[in-house]
Amino acid sequence: MGPEWVTERVKDLVKNRDIILEALSPLGEGAVKGGEGAIYLWAKLPEQYVEDDKVVRWLATRHGVIVIPGGACGCPGHLRISFGGLKENDCKVAADRLRRGLEDLLSNGIVQ
Repeated sequence: MGPEWVTERVKDLVKNRDIILEALSPLGEGAVKGGEGAIYLWAKLPEQYVEDDKVVRWLATRHGVIVIPGGACGCPGHLRISFGGLKENDCKVAADRLRRGLEDLLSNGIVQ
């Protein structure tokens, strides 16, 4: 396909990364790592959410967004958010759900 194809894909990845970074902003400065040369970001949850799998289930059922628990990747208390396989519009929808979910989590906690 040539270098032009790669260049266009990288532009899409940068857009998606920026969209997800904005969605993670409720967690505060310094809570997000990664995205340089990868197709995912790490987000540190507030200290009371060491059991990140509960947060992941809650985000999925209450807010309709799927992320990976950091504990499954050896990093408990974090979320792993992939953005590489999404088209920009789908990324925006997912990011909006993620942001609303994080704002809800920080304001109200996990509500069963």
